Order: sequence, then C-alpha cells, then structure tokens
Amino acid sequence: MNFSILDWNIQGTRYYTSTSLAEVTPDLENSGADIFCLQEAQEVREKRPGFIEQQKLNCIFSEDKENRNVILSKFPIIASGELAFPPFKDPKDSQNSSFIKTVWSNIKYFLPPYTGLAPEKALWADIKISSEVIRIYNCHFEIVGVGPKERVNQLKLVMADAKSHRGPVIICGDFNTTIPAAGFGRKFIQLFHLESNRSLVVDEKRSPDDERYTIVKVAEEAGFYDALDITKSTWCIMPFKWEIFSLKLDWFLVRGLKMPQITLGEYISDHRSVLVKFLI
Repeated sequence: MNFSILDWNIQGTRYYTSTSLAEVTPDLENSGADIFCLQEAQEVREKRPGFIEQQKLNCIFSEDKENRNVILSKFPIIASGELAFPPFKDPKDSQNSSFIKTVWSNIKYFLPPYTGLAPEKALWADIKISSEVIRIYNCHFEIVGVGPKERVNQLKLVMADAKSHRGPVIICGDFNTTIPAAGFGRKFIQLFHLESNRSLVVDEKRSPDDERYTIVKVAEEAGFYDALDITKSTWCIMPFKWEIFSLKLDWFLVRGLKMPQITLGEYISDHRSVLVKFLI
C-alpha cells in the first residue's frame, strides 16, 4: 500500500515575510498527500480551509496556541499528544551580546521577537495505515538565542520518546539548522540569531562543519536516516527566493520504512514543501 506525507513550513502571519493561507492552499489541495505536517500554520487552525472537510481529514492541533504545528490525516489517528522541550539553553548565554540583543530585538522588520528561554513543542500522532501504526512527530525547533547544541538536544529528546513506539517512526519538520560551515556565514548567522559560541559545542566538540552533518550523525546513531538530499537547500529569503548560505532547515528522519520517493516543491512560502511517498 502506498501513502504520502507533505511536510511544509507554510510561514504564516507571524513574521515579517508572512505567506497567506490563500497562497499555499492550492498546493495543499493539489498535492495528493494523505497526511500533512505543517508548521507556522495558525491560519489553518483558525480558518479551517475547505479542503480539510472536502477530503475528510482528521485534524490534530496543539492545545497551546504558541505551538503552530498541525497534523492532518486521511487515515485514522488513534493517539496524539505534544512533547514539550525543556529550556535547554544555558542561562549564561542570556548574558552574551546583551547590547546586540537589546538593539536588534527592536528592529522587528529584520529580526523575529526574541524568545529567550521559551521552549517549543513537538506535535505527534499515531496513524493507522493498513495493518501498521506509524508514529509521526511534527517538529519546529528553536532558532533565536540557541544553536546546534540545543537543537541536537531537542532531537535527542524526540528520538528518546520514539523508543516507546515499536512500529515505524517519522520525525519531520523545520529543525532550523541554520549554522553553516565555519567562516563569514557562520559569524553572520550567529550575530543575527544571537547564538553564542557555547551553543556550537555538541557532545563536548565544536565542529567546523555545517550543522546539518551533526544532525545526520545523531540521527543515524539512533537508527534513523534522512530521506532528503542533505545537499539541497530548503529555505530562501522571500520574495527574492535567495538561498543564502544554502541552508537545509527541513528534515524528514525515518525509521522502519523503506527509502521513499521525494519531491521538493517550489518556493511559495520561505520553505520548500517536502512530499514523501512510502510503500508499506
């Protein structure tokens, strides 16, 4: 049996380069996906676009309005919940770059509101497809004031939770893996996102490589593989569609399912959509 999942940060009205629900709805409707994992999808929650009812999709929304993740499924959802991330950030880091933080946090056109120690949450669902129950985690990791260390800890927490599920597992979403290889790009992004040098140290090592390679290593050690091409960019600056620093922010980690067929969408929001087709 075939089934497909569309993962997409549709970049709702939260930030300066927002994308309207009307702009992304045609692609959602025409994707042919059986399951949707969406981030920054507050408008989907609030407006309930017509395709949800037309396609008879089961919906999972967070009880916390600050968690803008959404899971929609044509298949039965037999269990669901949220996984809260503790404040992994080192409190000492809040003392760093205090002048920059004060100035830049007020330039709202260029910088999202500073989130401090506030954790994000992962939304999960157990979805019954044929005779299998597949656990899906829809994640949106932190970006402002944190770095690879904190994002790896968030991923490890999700993977630890996934150990309780004996069937196939998918961990997808916007991991905000923004740190490129050592050089000017890394320094610029550290400054822009208020990421301290301490946040670059993962498992007592500070890697000069792009953050994506650290994520792959951690995932593979836990028995997951990334379905996407690690070299492909999935984020751009809108409306210019400029793939600055070739950042891969979106991930699709898989355990217990065969290598799928992948299609990356065009830029409508600042992220590419990721359509993944599996065979059970």
